[in-house]
Amino acid sequence: MISYFALFLCCFMMMLTPFKASAHTDNSEGYSKITIDLENKELHVELSIDYFEMGRLIDYGVDPGAPAAQLSKALEEKRGALSDYLLSHFEILLDGERVDGELISTEVEKRLDRDYAKILLAFPIADLDSAIQIHYNIFFEDNDPMHRNIMTYELGEKKGQFAFQAVERDLQIGEETLVSQITRFIEVGFHHIMIGTDHILFVIALVLGTRKFSDVLKVITVFTIAHSITIGLTAMRFLNLPPEIIEPLIALSIAFVAVESILGFSSKFRFAVVFIFGLIHGVGFAGALQLNNEITWQSLLSILSFNVGVEVGQALIIVFLFPLLLYIRKYKWSFYIHGATTTWIFGMGLFWYFERFLG
Repeated sequence: MISYFALFLCCFMMMLTPFKASAHTDNSEGYSKITIDLENKELHVELSIDYFEMGRLIDYGVDPGAPAAQLSKALEEKRGALSDYLLSHFEILLDGERVDGELISTEVEKRLDRDYAKILLAFPIADLDSAIQIHYNIFFEDNDPMHRNIMTYELGEKKGQFAFQAVERDLQIGEETLVSQITRFIEVGFHHIMIGTDHILFVIALVLGTRKFSDVLKVITVFTIAHSITIGLTAMRFLNLPPEIIEPLIALSIAFVAVESILGFSSKFRFAVVFIFGLIHGVGFAGALQLNNEITWQSLLSILSFNVGVEVGQALIIVFLFPLLLYIRKYKWSFYIHGATTTWIFGMGLFWYFERFLG
């Protein structure tokens, strides 16, 4: 019995162990914003695309870790190829007719501990009352079917958010329904936590430190309240903490809670500790949202729906893990399993901390 469980545990740990110290281990996420320039009668599109995901299609001739100036220079040197690809995979239709766009500028920015190519595109719009449709097909068929891009649009009275993904590549501005927006951002929140190895390990460490289901509910409720606060503040740009600070702190929180689950030295202040760490993790969660417009009911709805998706992901982890823990704790050897698991989580937290702090 023990040997089979140990084999399962090793396999589970191997699946969770990331190959690099990023908070989220899927391939690529993008962010974009579309606005209107009334003076020049143009639609402006800011696209932020994973730099090295694009590098799989366009060879920049630089490697990850290169200085920002070198990345920017390489991006600008490939301006022609970049323009050809993006303008054939990001299309704007006005009243059903495709319009030709132009690449205006390129730069490199850091988001979520990754390098992003930030590209400005411009599309002429003769009639400001035209029906606007966007067709997005970046990466889906080339190298990343799991890619998604969260778009914020501000076009006069029409403001909102949309998440492009392989199954939803078209947006008709102003024709979004509440149900589709809620569903879409619940999916984004669920996806975000399920690919976030560090957040998953933090939740596991929290659960390992509890003995009763009521304790799980209390701890997770405190964690949820805390990260909900900073998700909202960060997504709406009221709070802006750089990944260079947040990512190492998230890693340290994992190591701390892993040790605490065994030693219990912070049990007197457990809720306060969990609340503080929840605030930190909320900033990390919100990195996937990054809404750029003013406070509107649409943006608040997107944040709320995203948060629901995160909670659903957490609940799924707990529903799977806690009954398994209750079963294992019936046996004397559970002490060794608990110790091995928390030691591994502690080691991963420290590994991430030093890699993120030094990297």
